[in-house]
Amino acid sequence: MQGASTPSQVIQMNQHPGTVQSQPIGIFPSTSATTALVLSIIGLVGALFYGLGLFFSIPSVVIGNKAQQITNQIPGHPDAGVAKAAIVIGWVGVAIGGLFALFAIAMIIYFIIAF
Repeated sequence: MQGASTPSQVIQMNQHPGTVQSQPIGIFPSTSATTALVLSIIGLVGALFYGLGLFFSIPSVVIGNKAQQITNQIPGHPDAGVAKAAIVIGWVGVAIGGLFALFAIAMIIYFIIAF
């Protein structure tokens, strides 16, 4: 049996090198989930400054949704939790920023009318 290959070298028809149980090892499409998370945190902090965080929170929700679409297609994607966190924090930033922006606008209108 000099020409016989060892079982570890035998490749079946439905299996390719570098796969385990027909699943690729460590190949995940890249996402912008980390960027969305950073933007959402900046937006949440910036929301306390007259609602200026809206300029960061709204793009973070959009980018986070795109990242979540990618991660939902592939179970076990490592960015799935980051994308979900970015969306949640982004929406909280949008809500708080919106309230602060409305309050700032209301105060400006009040001072214009009062004086």
